[in-house]
Amino acid sequence: MRLPVTVDEYREGLRRFLRAAENKRARLVIFPELAGVMLAPPLLGDFRSSLLLRADLGRRRSASPWQKLVGAVAGGAAGMLKANYQTGMAGLLDVAAAQLWDRYVEVFGGLAKEFGVTLVAPSAYLPDPFDGVIRNLTVVFGPDGAQLGTQAKVILSAADERFCQPGSNWEVIHTEAGALGIMIGSDVLFPEVGRLLAFQGAEALITLAAATSQADYNKLRAGALARMQDNQLLAACAFLVGQDAFDPSRTTTYLGKSAIFAPQELTPRFNGVLVEMGDFTSEGVLTAEWEFADLRALWEKNDARLRHQFNASQASQILATIYRQLQTTPRLEDQGGAARGAAPAAKPVITLDDLPVIASITSRWPPYSATGDDSLPVEEPVTWSAIDATAGAPPAADPRYEEETDEMDALDDAGR
Repeated sequence: MRLPVTVDEYREGLRRFLRAAENKRARLVIFPELAGVMLAPPLLGDFRSSLLLRADLGRRRSASPWQKLVGAVAGGAAGMLKANYQTGMAGLLDVAAAQLWDRYVEVFGGLAKEFGVTLVAPSAYLPDPFDGVIRNLTVVFGPDGAQLGTQAKVILSAADERFCQPGSNWEVIHTEAGALGIMIGSDVLFPEVGRLLAFQGAEALITLAAATSQADYNKLRAGALARMQDNQLLAACAFLVGQDAFDPSRTTTYLGKSAIFAPQELTPRFNGVLVEMGDFTSEGVLTAEWEFADLRALWEKNDARLRHQFNASQASQILATIYRQLQTTPRLEDQGGAARGAAPAAKPVITLDDLPVIASITSRWPPYSATGDDSLPVEEPVTWSAIDATAGAPPAADPRYEEETDEMDALDDAGR
């Protein structure tokens, strides 16, 4: 994440990555979560935003002495005026969201066509083309620059909630590079999301992420690996890196190791990883080959053949029932006095006699053998009558064992 002064500067920065991907003959290019918000600063024409841009320009390593001087003065003025990009972004989304959407489509659709690749554009806070609601949204563009589909983030973070509303579903996007199921940020942490996309025919799960701590990064990475292995799919995870320019305190840094995954059976070290960045904060371009033929062969010969052994229709009905029950279960804060420290209401006591009897079986252990030389494992000497093995007579009753339980007696008395 770095703030461009102009849209052309931002576009040229993206071309650096695409040229590297082109040299590797990539057909599918994936950018990370929130990298698309860097389109917003060039569109902010107010005085405070211009001060922030000049201050950021002066902090760059490539800045000239004059730019550093102007940047220092602009940074001081921006601090006095309490300028920050959060306020500017909120204002832009309020009055010029359509302009931001047009610029986003122009930039990323144009780059997809220029380089002839299927491009999963970085997510940004954009108006959803279906209803105009602002969401954390990504768009997939085809090699001809056409829009193939969109995916909105459903499970929002606290930072997202300042700008947008959650999406409502996940749908597979079909491309020349495969059927893609896209998960943004925390969406990857929920097993149901990966399974839903797998049942819709996804061949690869794409995760766009922006983690602000190693703990968050590790959770998202583990989630991506789990969703991939659970559903026997290919996967990739793109992480944003760099200082969060939209944090007024300038103390938040994005980090993570982008990676390309495949089911463990299809990776050299059987760990699910084809290639992964070696550093948490470095930019880079990773490439790997996905073998779709090997993936389909795995679906047929794997021990757990999800697509043959798992009844999707039955599973969806069971899950729907469970979720409805969870939604109607009262939460602690909804239970009145319990949340305010009052003593909870007494629960009715259920005794053993109140429980239904499903089955009741008793037997000696260990069982007697045909030769009759087995004996019960007891500490004191056995004093009851001996076993007549030669005559085939049953052993005498052990007074310490009951042949039937009280429940069985009750059933016999009732004539059942």
